[in-house]
Amino acid sequence: MIMRTSCLIIIVILFLFCFDSPYSAGFADTRRGSASLMSAWIPVDLDVNEPEVIELANFAVSEHNKRSNPPYLKLSEILSCSKLYHTSDAAIYTFQLLAHDGVSTNKYLARVLSSFFNAFYELQTFQLIPPPF
Repeated sequence: MIMRTSCLIIIVILFLFCFDSPYSAGFADTRRGSASLMSAWIPVDLDVNEPEVIELANFAVSEHNKRSNPPYLKLSEILSCSKLYHTSDAAIYTFQLLAHDGVSTNKYLARVLSSFFNAFYELQTFQLIPPPF
């Protein structure tokens, strides 16, 4: 009887904490550059001063400028950045940033898809965040 109870407890613990379940959220591995099943759906806030974050934010503004007409934007400040693992080899970075168009500075939301193995970046969205009323 004790053996069956022990086995059942172990199976429940493995199910709750090893697989992608709502109970695994507190045990996500949030170290920089690490991907695991448990962190697959948990956004990780990143330091806006990290070189990788700055590089991706500059890429987002540069790519937006390639796709749009003048006036072109210049990155002023990165307000926030979060990383969401999309698959085991890719992540989506979401930025809130300030960019200057030569006349005024506005707030934008940008999403960049990054592939770990290919060093591939793709701008998913870049949109103006309207000022609050």
